[in-house]
Amino acid sequence: MSNFKNILEELKKHLENVKYKDGDLSDVGNEIGIVLGNYIENEQEFKELVTGIRHGISLTNGTH
Repeated sequence: MSNFKNILEELKKHLENVKYKDGDLSDVGNEIGIVLGNYIENEQEFKELVTGIRHGISLTNGTH
């Protein structure tokens, strides 16, 4: 992904400016989706994102 660094910077800025304090994982996903929606151009890219998220979670929770 050629915009990798730009996407990370945009995510960081966006998440630092989230105003509400109470929320759940769906709210986190929504905020991330707001940024990533500008970069995901097709279903395959969306599937790759979901695959990456699943992989990262599996590394953390020990199911990998």
